[in-house]
Amino acid sequence: MPKKIIALNAYIDAHDAALLLSLKHNRPIFPKYIRSLSKRKKQPVRTQQMSNRLLYNRADLEACNIKEKQNKRYSTNLL
Repeated sequence: MPKKIIALNAYIDAHDAALLLSLKHNRPIFPKYIRSLSKRKKQPVRTQQMSNRLLYNRADLEACNIKEKQNKRYSTNLL
């Protein structure tokens, strides 16, 4: 059975993916975080191996929503 032909123009590397998501969400997103998006159970980002790099599906990255970290404020009650 022949291998399926994959259009590599639909895939981008982690650095470009982080830049894309940073512009979309107006806050810094690091390339290291992109790898965790591909490993998550709920709506993982599809990947494609290209020599020694992983490429990430652009459509999946554009569709994903990233929640902003909520800083927990610990209030101290001095009563």
